[in-house]
Parts: sequence; C-alpha cells; structure tokens
Amino acid sequence: MPPRAIIAGLIASVLAAPMAAAAPAAPSDLGERAEALLLGSAINRFVAKQLPTTFNVRGNRDAGIGAEEVTLVDARFCGGTKDASRGKFVGVLRPAGGGTAALPALDGSDCRGKLDEVAKRLAAAPDAGSVAVVELVVEWVPTELRVSIGDIGSAGEAARALARTLARAKAAGALTTVETGGLRLETERGSALSLDLALSFPKAADGVLATLTIACPGCTPAPRAPLVTAAGAPADSDGVVAATLRFANRVVALFSEDGPLVLELDRQTIEIRNIQIAGGEGTLAVRGRATSRAVAESARVSIESSGADLRLSEVRAEPELEDCNAASGGASLRCNVRNAARGPAASALAAAMTSRYRGKLLRTFVAPPPFSFEVGGRRMTLRLTPTRASAAAGNVIVHGKADVE
Repeated sequence: MPPRAIIAGLIASVLAAPMAAAAPAAPSDLGERAEALLLGSAINRFVAKQLPTTFNVRGNRDAGIGAEEVTLVDARFCGGTKDASRGKFVGVLRPAGGGTAALPALDGSDCRGKLDEVAKRLAAAPDAGSVAVVELVVEWVPTELRVSIGDIGSAGEAARALARTLARAKAAGALTTVETGGLRLETERGSALSLDLALSFPKAADGVLATLTIACPGCTPAPRAPLVTAAGAPADSDGVVAATLRFANRVVALFSEDGPLVLELDRQTIEIRNIQIAGGEGTLAVRGRATSRAVAESARVSIESSGADLRLSEVRAEPELEDCNAASGGASLRCNVRNAARGPAASALAAAMTSRYRGKLLRTFVAPPPFSFEVGGRRMTLRLTPTRASAAAGNVIVHGKADVE
C-alpha cells in the first residue's frame, strides 16, 4: 500500500474545514461542526496494519542515478510539535528487496532518541541488512495534508547508499499530498454530504485532532476552543468524537435517508423516522415519528436519556391527530372517536417502550452508522464502536474504538 493510502486512511479514521488561509475569506459557521481526537495508540495500530509499504524515490538523471524503491517496515507516531499544524512519526526503511529478517519494534523512547543510535540498535539484529530511521513530518495546510522526510539516520551494510537515496527523497519535497477539502461523506445508499476537514496535532494530547465543517470553498473558521480533549477518556477508547447538535442533526438526516431506526417491542416492530436529537447538560433526547408495522398509526415520540454514559430514562409520546374540522355529520363523529383513541394508544406505546428500554445505554441501540469517505482516490470507511456517550453544553460526545476499512 503506498504512503498516500496510509495518509488517506489516517484522514478517514479521524473523520472526522480549512483553517486560516493566506488571503482573507468569508468566515464559516463553527456552530455546525464535528471534532475527532484520535489518540496515538490508535494511530499506531492503524499504521501497523498498512505495513510494509513500498514507495519509489526518483533518480538523478544528470548524476546517472536511476529510480529506487524503499520499503517502510515500521512507523510510530511521536505526537505534535511546537507548531500545532505539524505532527511527527519515526519510520524504519529498508531497500526494497533488501533484508527480510525481523527487526526489533520501535517504541516510545525512539521518538526521543537520536536517529543514528536507533538505526544502529535495529541494524544489530541478525541479517538486518541496511536500515534507515527517518523522521516523517506530517503537515496540514489549507486544504492539504503533506508528508515529507526530516532527519535521517542509517546503519548496517550498504547504509550509505540507502542514506543517499533518502536524502534525494528529502530534497524532492513532499513524499505525498492529500486534498482535505470537499470530502464526500456517503451513506450505503448513495446519499452524500460534502465536508471540509482540518487537522492539527496538539502536543499535549498525543494524538491528531480533526475538525469537520460543511464544505465552504474559501471559508475560514474563526478559532474556537476544542470540543474534545484526551482528559477523562475511558481506558478502552481509542479516541473521542464530538459534534454540535446542529451538525449531528444534519448527519442524522443524511443517514435517515437510508431507512428508519427500527426497535423491537412486545412482538411489534417500531419504525422511527424524521429523527432529530436535542440535548442539554447531561441529557439527550432522540425525537421522531414512530409507526408500528402492525397497525397504521403513528405518534411523535421522545426517547429521553441522561447520565455520564447516557441511559434511557423515559419515553414520551404524543398522538398524531386527524383534522376533523373539514368533516361533518357521521364523518366528523368517527374522526373524533379515532382521535380520542389515539391518546391512550400513544400513552400505552410510551409506557411499553419505557418499560422495555429504561436503564439501557442509549449507545447500545442507537449505534453510529459507518462513515465512508473518498480520500485521495481511495474509499475508506470508519466504523466506530462506542464505549461511552454523553451530552454537554449543546454537544454530543462519543468515546469509542475505531476500525478503518
């Protein structure tokens, strides 16, 4: 898999609007945004799945040097730098087709060590061959993510030749670039929403922070305090995703086009459409139009939840009534009789749903859909398994474990 695909996958995995541009532009509305913080452990696990990956280093025709291939066999995320727009990886490279013996794995101390010393440690492994350890700099600039080589250390047999190859790659500029504006979030049935993505690398968070806003070419979001932080994340979470209610409702409407939320209730199947969410401090309500497949009657329901990990507390329901004003005589009487019966039926539905689901975690039966993006010419799909869901200050916040396909 080429480096471009690794970076595309990283973008997809953090989801998760361009930041300040050189020229003045219209402000974008950050009241409608989502953020995702993917922690270093999750980034390392994802990158490990993509290795080894081989890429081509252009030659130097004037010097009579042909193109060469090198293989990235290990990489570790080292966090942000003083400049929040830049993050750093340490990577281990070998000549393509070179040594095949297993090398010791990189660890956290290698992010702080001297690259030559790290290379010597790895090259000391039996049959290691030539090994290079490089600093890979990942930089986000509106509206593009760039990956380039920084410092280089090498060791082992024929290490000088490998170092010269990588020096040419460094001098050539970015190894790869990926466009981050106008990404299309697509549902399984083809509905789409165009989004802009900005990335930053908070030094204190040991992760990548992504901000998604509705696509707005030339717009610049005003600085805002992040919705998400690494503090308080459950031990079994890779990161945290948060969205303002306005943004969350836009995404809910997009995925609702694929079909209703379906709940099972006392041998009945309840379909909920036109879903919207509303919330406050520690509370969240899922509202929609509930219809039983068994009877052609509908009610407006509100599934209310609360707590540090949202648990269902109560379901409220209001009947959908017919307008009887246009009817007369027997038709008006029958219309009013039907309306009179709808109130108790809605109350019974609410009571049955409350009895069935009270105390259950909201995240266990309203699961996030798969999020699919076209990034750098590659289809990437993020599936998030929630480990905690909460609401605060008009935002929905979900901690979880992510898997990227």
